[in-house]
Amino acid sequence: MRLFGFGGGKNEESPEAKQRREASILNLQQGGLPLNAIDRLREQAGRQNTPQHLFTSDLSVNELAVIHQAGYEPLGQVMGSSIYHVGWQWTPNYNYGWSGSSGELQVLTQAYYEARHLAIGRLLQEATLLGATGIVGVRLERKEYEWGSSLLEFAAIGTAIREADIPPMPPGSVAPFVSDLSGEEFWMLRQAGYRPVGFVVGNCSYYCIPNWNTRNVTQGGIFGGGWQNQELPDYTQGVYNARSLAMQRMEHEARVVHAEGVVGADIEVDAEPIEVDLGNDQKRLDILYHFTAIGTAIAPYQGRWPVFSVLNTVSLK
Repeated sequence: MRLFGFGGGKNEESPEAKQRREASILNLQQGGLPLNAIDRLREQAGRQNTPQHLFTSDLSVNELAVIHQAGYEPLGQVMGSSIYHVGWQWTPNYNYGWSGSSGELQVLTQAYYEARHLAIGRLLQEATLLGATGIVGVRLERKEYEWGSSLLEFAAIGTAIREADIPPMPPGSVAPFVSDLSGEEFWMLRQAGYRPVGFVVGNCSYYCIPNWNTRNVTQGGIFGGGWQNQELPDYTQGVYNARSLAMQRMEHEARVVHAEGVVGADIEVDAEPIEVDLGNDQKRLDILYHFTAIGTAIAPYQGRWPVFSVLNTVSLK
């Protein structure tokens, strides 16, 4: 007797199900969405402008109100995800000596970039299938797993929106903008006469090897000055080098979409200490920095623009 599909013989996959599963995997390999997700989004888009339409979002009530006041309507919550395997990266943490030098770990940088690019690309595809003209409130989440040290996951989540006074656009006819601005920030941006043109990110994985003085300080060496307050310039320089490369890449992405500037720029720095055994009871403390810069690229608005009325109020409570 089989219970909930378990036991009682082999559960064979039908040829149609196998063909669909293989087509879905192929679509993922090409940077696309699973077929089940595509079918769900098309069904959701088909219910728009009907009594059966139902949207989901991570907007707060206040954000929903100002999104409506800005002339937009929410279509649904959209997501893009990618679980990525990081290839082998040489690091100088096994050097018994000082032949290694500080610098960017390009394999790690590229892995973080490609995983993030795949996640945001799938986010855009979901919004496009809903006929959206934009995505607001995007948050980019990164996870790493203890059970898979070479794996990382990027997930991009936001709310797809569309102008309420224009007919639905055919999927693929317009590229939705992506923004990490909240509903209130999006409303204020329109007030200022700007529009979001892209979600821009720059990242850098940078490996920092300390010099002899820093080694003595971090290990409490008296002759290295471990007994006094002092800056560790090697580590400081490593942060600045990583920041410079990440910011350059974020600014490059903004220029590609012809932006005038970047607003809401945020930075995230993960410092991973790596203890290296140099032999003869000597150790050094290297630092691996993962630096990420994220923001919304904006440009002046061209075309029609609604006039908003703002009522200043003072609470008497």
